[in-house]
Amino acid sequence: MSWESLHRSPGKSFCFVAAAVLTIATAWFLPSPASRVGVFDKPVAAADTGPSGDSVASPPHLVGREVCQECHAENFELHAHSGHAGTFFETSETRFVEKFVGRNVDVGEYFGSFTYQTDDQGKLYAKHAKYPDPFELKYVLGSGHHGISMLSLVPHPEDGSPMGIEHRVSWFAEDDSFGVTPSQEDAVPDSPLEWLGLPVEGKGLQLCIDCHTTSAEIVDQHLVNLVANVNCEKCHGPGSEHVRQARLTKSPPPFSVGQPEWTSESEIRLCGSCHRMPKDIPRPLLRDYADDMTRFQPVGLLRSKCYLESEGQFKCTTCHNPHMTVKAKTPAEYVSDCIACHQSENQSHTHCPVSPQDDCIKCHMPEVRLEHFSFHDHWIRIRDEK
Repeated sequence: MSWESLHRSPGKSFCFVAAAVLTIATAWFLPSPASRVGVFDKPVAAADTGPSGDSVASPPHLVGREVCQECHAENFELHAHSGHAGTFFETSETRFVEKFVGRNVDVGEYFGSFTYQTDDQGKLYAKHAKYPDPFELKYVLGSGHHGISMLSLVPHPEDGSPMGIEHRVSWFAEDDSFGVTPSQEDAVPDSPLEWLGLPVEGKGLQLCIDCHTTSAEIVDQHLVNLVANVNCEKCHGPGSEHVRQARLTKSPPPFSVGQPEWTSESEIRLCGSCHRMPKDIPRPLLRDYADDMTRFQPVGLLRSKCYLESEGQFKCTTCHNPHMTVKAKTPAEYVSDCIACHQSENQSHTHCPVSPQDDCIKCHMPEVRLEHFSFHDHWIRIRDEK
């Protein structure tokens, strides 16, 4: 299949899903918040009625973020501009694709180069010398703040089951560059398909999709029951019963995150289900804590005295509003979060003898530069001099 034939006929192509790398939205790449609100959301189903005509509970189901907006307009607006609102798109739905179209991207002597083109429907295709035909890249994962990667659903060559191919090339925002997708630097392709990217199967493939969508099931090489992006009900759970009760009374029971009791441990587990927990990291990496570990914030947080000595009080939301992009808070506001627990005038508080009112983040949670992006180290500590 030639590039020219793409514009005459898409031909035989695979269905794709994009790779899990990175969060936090960059609006340049994504449709405006108004255009993406509710695109995949379902209307809340009418409640069943009992003999008296009163509404009664039906099995829990998703209602969609637009329904949440009825009572939670502020969080709805914050979320619409956050990275969680832009974690999953088809390539034809984002302006991000403009970064690739018409380019020849060389990712080194070993992996070689890729060329990219779209067809007349806006579908993105990659071509590599080791693979005979242009390869459709259908889905994009990642918000674009740190970068964007792609992954494709294809039939497994042995049994036809769904298999992902995490595309070899990612785009990185910090230096507006292309490079090998993180964790693929040492990959060794052993088939033509694997020159396009890293195979992902089974539970790993489902986790990629789960962390970038509110709901999606992989059936053959397709996604069904898709609710794209990390919306309200991804963390809070199906909202149908909460909505039913809220429409019956002005004082519905608290919903929180889908369970009556919520602790710091529960919250860190929830965030860590996508941002990684220690159980998800190989032991040598946990022990050595290389710079790359700063990508997985809960792992460092759980080693911090701020957490270990807080008697269950310190958690992700001590500093972060999960509905809001991290960039919406100023450095001074983050320092204020530190000072709230480390007041020099309070004898029961541990405070910094060097700079008790300033530079907390710079010294104890520095920004660590990786090859293509930077993350703040969430292992809060007095750091060894290097």
